[in-house]
Amino acid sequence: MDASSQNPADFRSGGAVCVRPPAALTGLTRGWVGYREHLASTVRRQEIPTSTVLLVVAFGDPVSVGRAGDEGRGRAFTFLVVGPRDRTVVLGGRGDQHGVLVRLDPLDAYSLLGFPLGLVSNDVTDLESLLGRPGGRLVERLAEERSWRRRFAVLADTLARLITAGPVPDPAVVLAWRRLRDTAGGIRIATLGDQLGLSRRHLVRRFHQQIGLPPKTVARIFRFEHALTLMGADLPSMADVAAAAGYSDQAHLSREARALVHCAPSEIAAMRGRALAGGMSHLFKP
Repeated sequence: MDASSQNPADFRSGGAVCVRPPAALTGLTRGWVGYREHLASTVRRQEIPTSTVLLVVAFGDPVSVGRAGDEGRGRAFTFLVVGPRDRTVVLGGRGDQHGVLVRLDPLDAYSLLGFPLGLVSNDVTDLESLLGRPGGRLVERLAEERSWRRRFAVLADTLARLITAGPVPDPAVVLAWRRLRDTAGGIRIATLGDQLGLSRRHLVRRFHQQIGLPPKTVARIFRFEHALTLMGADLPSMADVAAAAGYSDQAHLSREARALVHCAPSEIAAMRGRALAGGMSHLFKP
């Protein structure tokens, strides 16, 4: 049976059949999607720096992960987490691409994984080997289920149990994360530390443990994400995008784009458009 006949929330994206989970199951994550697509040759998509942690359970052919600019195939995974990062990684696949992709806030990922996120920042980790038999069994269970609704129910139950049983984030880190998010990185780190009664050193150490990146880098990523959102708005020019996102000028935004994604802002907008129109768009959408 085609996946699109199993759930009224299904949708098609290029050659892929993607499936959104029922609304009742979405509270745990920033977003998640089920996907199935057959690729005759290897297709690669860039995962740009974002404020989310990416979890992929591939119960078809493996997903490969490499660095931007690396034309090799990268490492192959069936159950992986792409940690917090300020650099671009490339996800690729061929053959029967079938699985579930989940995006988590770092604080939920910290509770889910149960270890400091600094250990996986700017890296990709094989969760099947890290979690042992329970990780492998989750992949098997999701593959065995015949409906997307059941797969999402199994995944939601597993995520909820792991997050509940895991370490609780420091309330000061939670508040700092939310302040950075709500201001799109616009608050000064020194000001944030003063408001929380923490020295910069203590704030950086706790962020590295529970977010995986220092607060200044998190602010930088939030600002860049805001600029990406504004690129889809009805603003007259890239200079207006830069000003609205809090950059000193368009040149400042361009420097950040090249540092984070290795291309100009206008190229990012075009790249995102091509990805959403083509295959494996479920591996690209922020």
